[in-house]
This record gives sequence, structure tokens and C-alpha cells, in this order.
Amino acid sequence: MSIRWRPAAVGGLAAVIYAWGMAVHPVHNYYAAAVRSMAGSWRAFVFGAFDPQGSITLDKIPGGFWPQALSVRLFGFHDWSVALPGVVEAVLTVLVLHRVVARWAGETAGLLAALTMALTPVAAALAKSQIVDTPLTLLLVLAAGAWQRAVSDDRPWSLLVCGVWVGVAFHVKMLQAWVVLPVFAAAYLIAAPVRRWWHLLAAGATCLAVSSIWLVVALVTPAGARPYMDATADNNPLGMVFGYNAASRLHGHGVQVLLTSRTAPQVGWLLPLCLLSIVLGLLWTRGRMRSGFVLWGLWLAVHVTAFGVGDFRHSYYVLVLAPAVAALTGGGIVLLWRVRDRHRWALPTAILLTAVWTVVLPARPILKPVAPAAAVLAVFGVLALLAARNSRLTAIGGVVGLVAVLITPTAWTLSTDVRVVTADAASPAAGAKHRQSHGVSVADEELLSWLRANNSGTRYLMAVDGAGSAAAIIAHTGASVLPMGGFTGRTPFPTNAQFLALIHNGELRYVRGDVHTPARTVAETNVNWAAEHCRKVRDRLYDCR
Repeated sequence: MSIRWRPAAVGGLAAVIYAWGMAVHPVHNYYAAAVRSMAGSWRAFVFGAFDPQGSITLDKIPGGFWPQALSVRLFGFHDWSVALPGVVEAVLTVLVLHRVVARWAGETAGLLAALTMALTPVAAALAKSQIVDTPLTLLLVLAAGAWQRAVSDDRPWSLLVCGVWVGVAFHVKMLQAWVVLPVFAAAYLIAAPVRRWWHLLAAGATCLAVSSIWLVVALVTPAGARPYMDATADNNPLGMVFGYNAASRLHGHGVQVLLTSRTAPQVGWLLPLCLLSIVLGLLWTRGRMRSGFVLWGLWLAVHVTAFGVGDFRHSYYVLVLAPAVAALTGGGIVLLWRVRDRHRWALPTAILLTAVWTVVLPARPILKPVAPAAAVLAVFGVLALLAARNSRLTAIGGVVGLVAVLITPTAWTLSTDVRVVTADAASPAAGAKHRQSHGVSVADEELLSWLRANNSGTRYLMAVDGAGSAAAIIAHTGASVLPMGGFTGRTPFPTNAQFLALIHNGELRYVRGDVHTPARTVAETNVNWAAEHCRKVRDRLYDCR
């Protein structure tokens, strides 16, 4: 196979793994509802409206969902059309990472990094989901490529491009995108042959300017001309981004969260190899080669630190570590192979440490037969490398050792695809999952039929307490439901005055929810008002005409 086609082959493998079962992968009801609403109008698209009427937004900047909304607008709403952008983004991440690592450490290192990324369990779990960590990771890898060109070729414009990519990533996952900024800044000051502070300042200003685009648009748009900003008490997008999605997430759990059975099997199989690669890479290399170990080593360290002080509520957050793990795996193996004559212990040590880690790493029973096989292969590879007196046996040992370190994450990744139809859409992760209910219930289907038969001329089919009650209905039927209280149910929208105005103007007739005494939120206050002043026509449903 020619060199030019090898990356395409790895990309094709990634496409098969990532796309497998995407037509039956359960959608995330909350995000799917927003995507369906965003596909219905450009106003909803720009602001990230959750409901078809554009009453309230998602609880985050909608950039990561724009590709999904465009796909639904083009192909209609299907499980596969919602999943397609994520699959494309994940495959592009593999291909871009290959290019970045190949430019740093050579074609073989690039291919190994791309293969490792393609076989990373959490990457496969997220590829066909709606979770926006996949496009976030793609954009950050693109930023790393621009940083690399700036450092290796002394091209200040590439540093500005790096800032642009991080700014675009901000529209996907807000402040998490900025975690890489100290990585790029410190790595530039350490590794760049010519260091210019004004280049860093210009790149930072570029990043800030690009990051601010959506916020500026939202701020200058009159409140009455856009949806209410969810997760805010005052309809201010700054509160949503820097309050709800930033300050409120700082809890300080510690870095040990990355070593639990919930997170380590997602991306951590090759950590011993990566750590050894960082240490030896910094000691044994100079110039461009060393710059890569600086970049990816800092990438790991800074993100692990950030997870340690942040709200680590989902295991899929560790996807952003995968490019660094893959790059260090590719670059590290190539480095250890090149120095095998002078340091015969290095590559066998890396293989053995990884094999031992594979055996002790917390994982589910599905991998019990695989871990011993990995250990046997590792021992055989190490013995071949240490005893080899000819290049052929050395090559065999190297290949066997590579299989030993990749076989376990590969098995974990493939186990995810086997259980794809039963995946947890709300918190996707590699490994077997229990079946999740992700459609509209029979009771809700019957209720919607009744509402459509008994309701006409209103803006909303009904109002419900919280987005959770509306998500499945909007996602799978497109019905116009007003989600009072937003994602958490605590957002003060609509106010009681706005709620009464909707009823008096004939825009809202039916209200559904449980009575709470006393009411703790604005949404509960509205439901209590309906229970007191409107006629109860069905279980938890009130007619306020």
C-alpha cells in the first residue's frame, strides 16, 4: 500500500467503527429537541432555541449543534441524520491528527497516532452521539496543527489561525475550549526557536474576538427578538456562559477521578506508554521533535488539572485527552524504536508497563479474556526485542508489542459498537450499557393525539414544567410545547405575568404538571395557578381557555 493511501485506510477504519449502528443509536432527547427546533427556523438556529416557537434557548452556546441542525434541515429528522455530523467530525479528527503528528514526528508516528485515535473507546462512543465533545476535539486538534506550523516554521500568522480555531471551539463548549490556551502559550515559550510576546498577545486577542461573536450577537439583539437565555435569572447570555457553565462548575474533585472504573477505560489504556514517552522525549530529543513532546505533555497535564478542579460529572469529558494520548503513543513508539540499539531497555519497558496497567486497570468483565492475551503478547514481544540478533526478529517483536498495547482498547471500543442500540444517549461511554428509553411513551402519544383533536389556533399545544417533560415530545414529534423553567426547571421563564398573558391572548390553553405546595420555582407557580384557576381535563392536565 502506498504511503498516500495509508491515512485513508485508517480513516476508512475509523468511519466503519464510528458509523456502525448510527441509524439505531438513541438520540439525546434534550439536544435532539433543540436540533429539531433549530432546523425549523434561522432565528432558532442562530440562538439555539430549544422549542419550535423559539421561546427559550439551550443552556449553552449552540455552535456544536449547528452541524446537526443543518443535517436535519437537509435530510429531515432521523436518528442517522442527527448522528451523521458527529461521525464526520470524529473521522476528520483522526485524519487531522495524522497530519499534525506526521509533520512533527514522521509518517509512521502519524499513522500510529491516527490508528490509536480511531481505536480510542470514548471516541467511538461519542462519534454517533449528540455530545459536542467530538467537534470540540476536532477544533482543538486543528488549533494544535496551526500552533505546530507557527513554532516549526516561525510563521506568526499560523499562531493567529490557532487563536481562530480555539475561538470557534468556544462556540462549541465555551470555557472548556480555553483550557488549551495556557498549553499553547507555555509550549510556544518553551519550544519556539524565536519567541515574540506580541505574537502571543495577537493570537490571544484573535481568540477572544472570535470567541465573542455569538455573545455579542445575543447581547445586541433585543430580548423580545430572541429566545430567553436558559439557566439565567436575568436573560443575560454572559450569565449563562460564565456563571452557569463556568463558576458554578468549580468543585475541586481531584485528579483521582481520571483513575476510576468510570473514566480510565475510556481513554487511559496507554497512559504508562505516554508518560514514559514524555520523560524520554524531553531528555533525548531537541528542536522540532522535542516541541511535540512539550505540547502534548502539557496538553495532558493541563487538562487533567482542569478536570481536577471542575465538575467532572460525565466520563465522556476525557475525550479531549485522546489526541494527546494518541500523539504521544505514535511519537513515543517511533522514538523508542529509533533508539533501540543504544537503549534496548526503553521499548520493552514501555510495552511491559502498559501490559501491567492493562491487567490492573479497572474494567468490566467483558475484557477479562482480553487482558491476559495482551499480557502474553507483551511478554513475547519484549523477549523478541531483547533477544533479537537480526532485524526481522526485532521487527516481529515490535509488531507483537504494538498489538499487545492496542488489543485491549480495541476490544473495549468494539464492545461499544456491539451494544450501540442500547447505549445511554445522555451519558455515552464505551462498554456495555443497559437499554435506555428514548422515544415518546404510549401515554404521551395518546395525550398528543387528544390535544391535537381538542386544541386549535394556539401558539403552544401545551405548557409543561421543565424541559425534561418536553424533550422527547419535541424531539420525536416536533410538537410545539412550552418548557417552563428550562433545562433545570428553575429558570424564571415564563414569569407569571408572561404566563397569564399567553393564556389571555389565546396563545396557550393547556398546562401540564404536578402541584407543589409551596411552589419553589416560577414554573411550579404557573402550574399551581393553572390547577387553581383552570379546569382539570385529564391527569395533571388543565384547560385554561
